[in-house]
This record gives sequence, C-alpha cells and structure tokens, in this order.
Amino acid sequence: MKNYKFCPYCGNPSKKYDDFFACPKCGKKVFMNSHPTTSAFVIKNGKYLISKRAIQPQKGTYDTVGGFLNNGEHPEKGIVREFKEETRLTIKIDNLLGVYVDKYEYQGDLVNTLNFCYVAKIIKGNINPQDDVASLHWFSIDKTPKNLAFDWIRKALKDLQIWHAKQQKTKIND
Repeated sequence: MKNYKFCPYCGNPSKKYDDFFACPKCGKKVFMNSHPTTSAFVIKNGKYLISKRAIQPQKGTYDTVGGFLNNGEHPEKGIVREFKEETRLTIKIDNLLGVYVDKYEYQGDLVNTLNFCYVAKIIKGNINPQDDVASLHWFSIDKTPKNLAFDWIRKALKDLQIWHAKQQKTKIND
C-alpha cells in the first residue's frame, strides 16, 4: 500500500486510516482504490495464448497479455490497445471471462488490482512479442503453467476451461 506521509495537495503531514490518508490541515483525502487492469486469453484450435514476462515484477513467469488501464479508459478498449502494444496482433473480444482481485508489487509498494479478463480471437497480424513481453506461448486449454506471475490467473484459467467446455457443448448441440 502506498504511504502518503505528506499530503499530495498541500505538503503537510497526513494521517493514515484503514482505506485512505487524510490531511488534518487542508482536509483532503487520498483513497486507496484498486488499480484496474485488462487482459485477454486469445483462443485458437483449443489453445490459449499466454506471455512470459520480460520485466519485474515476476520476470520470467507466465502472465496474461494485458496491462493497466489508462485513466478513464474502458477495459475493452484497453485490451485491444494492450494486445497491439505487446503482440502486434489485432483482436476482437468474444466474451468477458471474469473480474478478479489481486495484488501487484509496483516500485516497492503492494497495490490492489481489479483485473478485467476477456476471451478474444485474432483478427489480423503476426505474433511478435513487444514491450514487456519476453515470449508468447500456446497452451492447451486443459493445461495450466506452474510458474504463473499472479494468483488471479490460476482462477481465470479455471474459468476459461469452464467457458471452453460450454462452448464445445453448444457446438455439439447446434
């Protein structure tokens, strides 16, 4: 959690409460809200695309393609942007898989994250790792890598397996 020893508005010492910091002099409060992220699993031929992190935190572990949302950015617009930045792929969202809560270490602080995760498909482009992605990998939907960057991804992969099974059942019944 960030520590606002001094008020970011007036510079006077601030007081810490459970979910916010408050300035006794100017009365302003700084709330400690979760930081929104967006990510997606691209599905192709019964496999999903996952990245390996090129940077800290958790360098070298498996992570979803995605990232933090820009201020005021809708998660659906954000994941299309992030996919382009990190893979050079243009994607189309099929479904919202779920929303997950977790923690992320950033510059020595542990911040809460609110992770919007989608299922998507590739519209165009060739896979080419960029930005903070070391490499990209295809895994069978029934497989979960052991070395995941964040706890929420394990839950999302379980949800992806359930989602995929329902999609397969729908195809059989059609």
